Amino acid sequence: MGKSSTDHSFPICPIADRSGEVEKRVVFSFKGGHIFQGEYRTRRTDSIEGNIWQAGSDPGVILFGVSFSTKKQVLLNTIHIAKAGVTSVSEIDPGLTVRTFPLSRKHSK
Repeated sequence: MGKSSTDHSFPICPIADRSGEVEKRVVFSFKGGHIFQGEYRTRRTDSIEGNIWQAGSDPGVILFGVSFSTKKQVLLNTIHIAKAGVTSVSEIDPGLTVRTFPLSRKHSK
C-alpha cells in the first residue's frame, strides 16, 4: 500500500449481538514493497493479507482490529477507533491510513 496505493472502501455497521459463532471479517490482499513498523520489510513480489474485524464497541464508537501479514509472519496488528457520526482517521503505520466516516443516505441506497 504506500504512496501509490488505491483507496478502497466498504460499508460497515456495529454487530450488536456478538454471542454468535460467526465472526465477521473483511479480508483483502495487496502487493508488498512496504516496510511495516520500520522493521518488517516486504518485497514487491510478496502478497500481503489484510484483515479488518470488529474488536469491540462502546457507546458512540466501534473498535476495529486491523492486521497485515505474509504467509511467514504478522507485520502489523493494531486497533482503529471509529467514532459514530464523524470521520475518524488513524495513521496505523507510516504511509498506511485507516479512515472511517458516516455513510450518507446517498451512498446507502
